[in-house]
Amino acid sequence: MRKATKVLMFVWRKGEKGEAEFLALKRREQKDCVVLTGHVGDVFPKESLSEAVVREIKEELNVEPVNIADLDFVSEVKIKDDNVLSREHGFLVEAPYQKEMRFLEYEAEIIWCSLDELEEKLTYKHQKGTVKIIRTFKF
Repeated sequence: MRKATKVLMFVWRKGEKGEAEFLALKRREQKDCVVLTGHVGDVFPKESLSEAVVREIKEELNVEPVNIADLDFVSEVKIKDDNVLSREHGFLVEAPYQKEMRFLEYEAEIIWCSLDELEEKLTYKHQKGTVKIIRTFKF
């Protein structure tokens, strides 16, 4: 089994009325709802976790993160189809407010929602579980 290190990015922004809005990706092909993830060290072998977060946010959303917080949360996920054991490190990432934001990697719809809605929409248990940690932050 191949091993991969990934960052699990819970992207949020302050909405027009100052409320916290969280990004969810509704992937059409997989028919699931997820937060942003990215590989660490694939492009730059000595890349740190936080460097990977910054790079991935720029690559996938074309924005510069405002603030990054390490959630001190790690989950291991077996991806059966690819025979991969993925070690995923959680981060809370504040993005600047932009009315229009597009996901640049593949076909997915961006949904901005409350934290409660995010927890309800997410497909995968380890991503839903991370929301409990995020609830301890003040927005």
